[in-house]
Amino acid sequence: MSFEWIGAATLVAGIVCLFDGRRFAIIALVLSTLLGAATASVLTFLGSANLPPSHLLFGFVVLIAARRRFLGRVLASYAWPNPGWWLLCTLIYALIVTLFMPRILAGWTDVFTIARTDSGESGLLLTPLGPVSGNVTQTVYFIGDVVCFGIFQAFAGDRDGKRWLAGAFIACGFVDILFAALDYLTYYTQTADYLFFMRNATYRMLDTAEVVGVKRLVGSFPEASAFATATLTLFAFSSTLWLNGYQPRTTGPLALLLLATLILSTSATAYVSLTLYLAIVYLVNGWAALSGRQGKTRYGVLALGPILLGLGIGAVLLDAKLSSGIQDLLDQLIFQKGGTDSAAERGSWNSQALVNFIDSYGIGIGIGSARASNFLLAALANIGIVGTFAYGAFILGCLRAPSSERDETSRTIRSAAAFACLSLVISGSLAGTTIDLGLLFFICAGLATSSTSVGVPATPTGAPIRRAHAPQGQKSFPPPAFNGGSKAMPL
Repeated sequence: MSFEWIGAATLVAGIVCLFDGRRFAIIALVLSTLLGAATASVLTFLGSANLPPSHLLFGFVVLIAARRRFLGRVLASYAWPNPGWWLLCTLIYALIVTLFMPRILAGWTDVFTIARTDSGESGLLLTPLGPVSGNVTQTVYFIGDVVCFGIFQAFAGDRDGKRWLAGAFIACGFVDILFAALDYLTYYTQTADYLFFMRNATYRMLDTAEVVGVKRLVGSFPEASAFATATLTLFAFSSTLWLNGYQPRTTGPLALLLLATLILSTSATAYVSLTLYLAIVYLVNGWAALSGRQGKTRYGVLALGPILLGLGIGAVLLDAKLSSGIQDLLDQLIFQKGGTDSAAERGSWNSQALVNFIDSYGIGIGIGSARASNFLLAALANIGIVGTFAYGAFILGCLRAPSSERDETSRTIRSAAAFACLSLVISGSLAGTTIDLGLLFFICAGLATSSTSVGVPATPTGAPIRRAHAPQGQKSFPPPAFNGGSKAMPL
């Protein structure tokens, strides 16, 4: 076991969390999810598995949540009919399957799993089913996901918690853009070694790849697809806040910058996921517009969206050089990608995952036993029909949950979290290799399902609002509520 210096920095942040409490813990953990290429420690006793800084920091967050103030809320998040009940069912079933099926069906079917070659390098190899270290590491990650959901539903149980989480995601978006700019700058100035502090994991780093002469953006992640997934999530969150009028002078420019970053990423995952996400959001908001439940900003987007898209396509077609460059880029990333060795390899993962699902009679072969290139197929192969159904019910509950919120600002923030969950499900369905959608998803899921505590409204400092009584004969007006703008339209 080796301990990296970034792990020491994470420990310091964790200790600060214990003293400062919930607010710092929320900000620190959300920001740490950007360090996708970093490791706090290399766990040699688990096949050189990496311990991400976010998971090390999460351990301190658990200690905060174990305090009496939050523990009851955390446990309540898994009670029926909360979506967390379905997540708990998923975990229980997954633990049973992971404990028994790799042993009962040992050698019965072949699986793609990470293994060590004779040369010491790791990679995906087709091997007979059996217990592997991935069963342990992936199960631990998934248990952490389940606990993370409950903690952040508790943390977001009041208006302060929701505002702090919204602020953390906004800050995370700007930091993500900063890392993208540093990725570009250090690549073209040949100073990429300066970013080694956040690229010290044992994963294969694809930070020097190019497409048609353009650098593929990876930011603080090991490859472009992971960067695109995180950036799309932050775009979904910030753009939903902007559409609902929450801090529009900040969230509007942020959403625009994140959109530009996604376009510049040259990631097929970014382009396809963004297209599907925008199409779904447009349809959802179009349906809501027919019900007359839209604000002015949303009506403007619905009206101007097709016009701006048409103008953009026309401008590209009129410039022959630009049109040719974009066509070459799309050919390499999307239209001709199906014929590449990478696509063939990922297709074989999906095919084998489907075989694993059938060979296990729909029961599943356990978390970490098989990998795919599609979240749904990975779920079917690993946790079977029962587990996938329960997991799907949980995800659907997260997407629908904000509609139960009465407070307008809280509903806006919860709606942003729900749309962020949607973006992660879309990108995971395109490139997800396991059932783990990541800590960022479960943070958003906890926020999306967190009802605001009923009681006296809180000011930004947390103190109760005192209403002044007007002199006799005059009307008394309540103070203006903290309003995020037009009503959020939950998915």
